[in-house]
Amino acid sequence: HKDQICSPKISHCFIRERMSTKAAMKTEATKGEFVIHPPDNLNVSDRVSSLLQNSINEVVESLYEDYDVSKIVHQTIHILHNLTQKANSFCLGQSTNGAPDQNDSNACETKVVVNQSKSSEREDGTSESPPLQLLASAAISSVKSLEHLVQFVNQPRKRSKPSTGRAWKALESVVRSTFEADLTDERENTAEALESREIARALASLAVGIALSLDSTDISTTKMIASAILPSDQMQAYQHGVKYQKQEVSKKMTSDDSNSESAVKTQTTIHSIARAAVLGLLRLAVDESNQSAEGEENEQSKKQSCVDLQIVSKLESGFSVGELGRILNKDKDKELAKSVANVVNCVFVRSATSGDEVDDYWNGDEGDIISKDIAAPTFSLVSNTRPWDYVKAEKLVRCAAEMNLWYSAELLCDAAVASTTKDEKRAMMATSFPKGKPTESLLADGLVRSLPQDSIAHLAAGAIIDITFDYRLYRRADVFASKYYSFGGPERFAEARFLHACDTITKVVKKRQVQIIDKQIERVDAMVARVSKDLNLTSSIPIDGNGQRQFHGEDIAIETMSEKIREFTLRRLRVSNMHAAAARFANLWGVAYEHDPVQMAQELEERRLLYLQWNDEGCPGKNAETDSKDPLPLPDLISEPAELLRHFRTLEKDDEMAIGFDCEWHDSIRGVALLQLSTITESLLLDIPALTATKEGCDALRATVGKLFSRMAFKRDLIGFGCKDDIKRLRASPCISGTHWFPQNNEKCTYKDLRTLIADMNPQLGAKGMLHFGLSRACEVYLGKQLDKSEQCSDWLARPLSVEQREYAALDAWSCAAIATKILSTKQETVAK
Repeated sequence: HKDQICSPKISHCFIRERMSTKAAMKTEATKGEFVIHPPDNLNVSDRVSSLLQNSINEVVESLYEDYDVSKIVHQTIHILHNLTQKANSFCLGQSTNGAPDQNDSNACETKVVVNQSKSSEREDGTSESPPLQLLASAAISSVKSLEHLVQFVNQPRKRSKPSTGRAWKALESVVRSTFEADLTDERENTAEALESREIARALASLAVGIALSLDSTDISTTKMIASAILPSDQMQAYQHGVKYQKQEVSKKMTSDDSNSESAVKTQTTIHSIARAAVLGLLRLAVDESNQSAEGEENEQSKKQSCVDLQIVSKLESGFSVGELGRILNKDKDKELAKSVANVVNCVFVRSATSGDEVDDYWNGDEGDIISKDIAAPTFSLVSNTRPWDYVKAEKLVRCAAEMNLWYSAELLCDAAVASTTKDEKRAMMATSFPKGKPTESLLADGLVRSLPQDSIAHLAAGAIIDITFDYRLYRRADVFASKYYSFGGPERFAEARFLHACDTITKVVKKRQVQIIDKQIERVDAMVARVSKDLNLTSSIPIDGNGQRQFHGEDIAIETMSEKIREFTLRRLRVSNMHAAAARFANLWGVAYEHDPVQMAQELEERRLLYLQWNDEGCPGKNAETDSKDPLPLPDLISEPAELLRHFRTLEKDDEMAIGFDCEWHDSIRGVALLQLSTITESLLLDIPALTATKEGCDALRATVGKLFSRMAFKRDLIGFGCKDDIKRLRASPCISGTHWFPQNNEKCTYKDLRTLIADMNPQLGAKGMLHFGLSRACEVYLGKQLDKSEQCSDWLARPLSVEQREYAALDAWSCAAIATKILSTKQETVAK
C-alpha cells in the first residue's frame, strides 16, 4: 500500500454532493473480477444499473441453469414497486385520515417522478426498457418515496415536534409489510420458488442500498432508510431475506439435510451478489479519487454524485460480506481486501511531500479536516474485512483514537485480536463500559505466550492503550488494559490500574469522599498480586540496563505499587489537611503517620535525591549559564496580557536550540488550564483561562503563543512529549475575539514529538519499542533523575497553584527542552566529525 500514495486533499470526493449526475460507467466482466471504468454522460440510473450488473452476473454464475434469472429480476422490481406504492399510500392515508387501497396505482403517480431510462428497440420496432434499467429506476423511485415519507412524517404539526421515532415507526411499517409479503402464489411454494424469493428480497435491499450510496439528499434521512431497508444483526425490527449471523451459517454448513444444502446455496448466492456490489462501489470511490488527485476533474465531474462510504459500510456489514467471506471461503478474499486498502489509502495516506514523520496515516490534525462521516465507515470496513496484508492495524488504531473515534479504534483492535487468535466470539465493548462498574469482568484469563510480541494483536492492543496514556485518560486506559491484558501486557495493565487509582483518589480527596479510597487500594493490591504471579516477580528491585527487567511507563516497580499508592494517598490527605482520615488509613495499613514537621522534612529530602528538583545542578533554578549564585525562584503564574508580552520578549532573546512545551487541564473544561513554555534558562507558566477571558489577553496570546506555534516568530524547534492531545486542547481553548489565538486546523502548526527524537537516537528506548516510554524514564536516562509525576493528577484549575504544582509544571516543559538540546547537540557533533 505504500506504492499507492494519494493526496489527502482528495478526501472531498467522498463528501456528499447529492445531485443528478452525468457520469459514465462501463462494467467489464472478466473471470472473477469486475472492473469499473467511469466515462461520461450517464445518469444515476445508469450508474446503479451498471453496479447491479455485477451482482446479476454473480447470480448467473451461482445458479447456472437451475432458475430463471430474469424472473428473479422481475420479482425484485415487483418488490420495489410495492415498496414505493406503500410509502406513498402511507403519506396519502395520513393526509386524508384514511388508508387507501394499497393496489391503487394512482396513489404514487403524483409523489415521485422517475427519470425515464434508456430503452432498447425490439425486432418489431417497439420500445422496451432493459430489465436492469427498470430495476435501477425502481430502486431510485423507492429511495425518493421513502425520503418523502420521512419528510412527510417529520413536517411540523400542531402540538407536536419532529420526531425520528415517528419516522422510524413509519419506515418499519412500510418496509416490513413489503418484505414480508408473499411474492408467489400457493401453487409455487416449492423449494426453488422459496430460494428465488429470498434472492429477490436480498437483491431489492441491495438495489436500494446502491441507490442510496449514489443519490440521496439528507445524511440523517439516508442513514435511517439504510438501517430500515438493509439486513443487520443490530437492527432486528423485522425479518426478511436470510439472517446473516455466523452461528446460523455454521449450523447450516455442518448439517447434512437437503434443506440445509439449499439454504447454504442461497446464502452463498446472496453473499456473492452483495460482495460484487460492495466491490463495485469501493472501486468507483477509488477511481473518482484518483481522477481528482491527477487533476482530471472539471466542472461537470465535480457535479457527479460521489460514493457515500457510510452506506457502503452498512451494505458490507448488513450482508456480512467480510464475515461470511471468511466462513464460506477458506482462502482470504484478497480482492476485497485490496479494494478496502485502496480506500484507506485515499482517505488516510498523506502526500509524499508531507514533512510529518510521526505517523504513516494522516488524521487531519493539520490542513484539511477528514470528516468523521468518512473516517468511521472506513474503519468499519477495515475491521470487517481485515486487510492486514495491505494496511497497518496499529497505525489505524492510533489514527482512529486521535480522531476521538474510540469505538472504531476498539473495533479495529478486536478484529486484530480475532485474526490472531482465530476466535470470533464477540467481546464486550470497553468503550461503552458503564462508569463505576469494576473492570474485573473485562480482565482476560491470562497471557498469550505462544504468539510473537510483534503480532497484529500485540501491536494493535499496545497502540490503543499507549494513546490513552498520552491523553491521560486513565480510566479508559484501565478498561482497555484489562480487556487486552493478554496482548497489551501486564506492565501496561499495572500502570493503567495504578494511574487510574491515583487519578480517582485525587478527585475523591478533593470532594472529601474518603470512603471510596479503600476500594481503590484494594484494586491496586489485586492488580499487584495478579501481575506478580503472571510475571513471576519476586524482587522489589527493578532491573535496568543490560539484560535488566524494565518496568512500564513511569518506572515504578510493580512490586512496590501497593506501597506507593498508600504513600500517595497519605500525601494527598496531608496536603488537604485531612489528618484524621490520614491517621485512620495509616493505622489500617499498619503505617506510621505523624503530622510532624521533622518527618515531613525527611520525606522531602528522600524525594529530592530521587527526583529532579528546581534548584538541582543544571536545572533552571541553578543553571550554569546564569550569572546569579542564588537559585532562581520558581516562575509565577502569568495571568495579565502585559505581563505575558514582557516575559515573552525575554524568551525571544534566548538563542537556545529548542523550546519545550506542555499543557495541563481539568476534566471540567475542553481547553487547557495551564500552558508551560521553557528553554534551558527561562520558563513561563501561562494561565490560559484568565488570559482568554479578555480580548486583550486573546490578542496577547495571538501575538506570542500563536506566532510561536506557527513559526512566524521563532526558527527554533518546539518540543513536546506525546503532545497531539495538547495541540487539540489548545485549539479547543476559548477565544472571545474574531480570530482564534492558536493555529487552527486549516493553519500550519509546527512542533516535534520528543519520543520521535528519542526513537531515532535510541530505538530500544523510544516510541518504536514495545513498551510505552514515559517522560520520567527519559529524564532518568538523559538527565540523571526521574521526573516526579505525583502532581500530574492534581487540580490544575485551583488558584493559586501550590509550590509543588508550579515546580512540576515548569520542570515538565524544561525537561523536554533539555533532553531535545542534548539529542540535537549530539547529532550536530556527529555530523561535524
